[in-house]
Parts: sequence; C-alpha cells; structure tokens
Amino acid sequence: MPDFDEYEATFPVAGGIFGVGRLATRLKQLSDTDRIGPWHIGQWIDFHHTAIRIRFGTVDDRETAIRACINAAS
Repeated sequence: MPDFDEYEATFPVAGGIFGVGRLATRLKQLSDTDRIGPWHIGQWIDFHHTAIRIRFGTVDDRETAIRACINAAS
C-alpha cells in the first residue's frame, strides 16, 4: 500500500488566498507543459494561511513542483 504522505508537499504562501492563486497558476503551467501530472489543493496548515498542502500523483511530480515553485521563490 502506498504511503500517500510521500505524494504531499507543503508550500509556503505569502498573501493568503492571492498567494494560493499564484501557486496554482504556476502548478497549472507545469501541468499544461506535461512536467507534472494532476495535483490537488489540500488544507491550510494554520489559521493564518501561511502555507498549504498540495497532493501530487507521484513522488517525482512532487519533487519537480518543489524545485519549480519553492526553490524558484527563494
């Protein structure tokens, strides 16, 4: 049985819902260019909306998204 936690990543978000919109736009670009497969927005990690969980179809998709979204923002 797969460990679904391996498919999940927590992304920092600046700007609450607007930050999630920017993140979703970037993930959609990755998906549209076939760099990652389907992804699903999960839950906020706190009530201040500073980060959100995203679930991916594969571990490779998760790693690609992390490199493209988190590392690019650093």
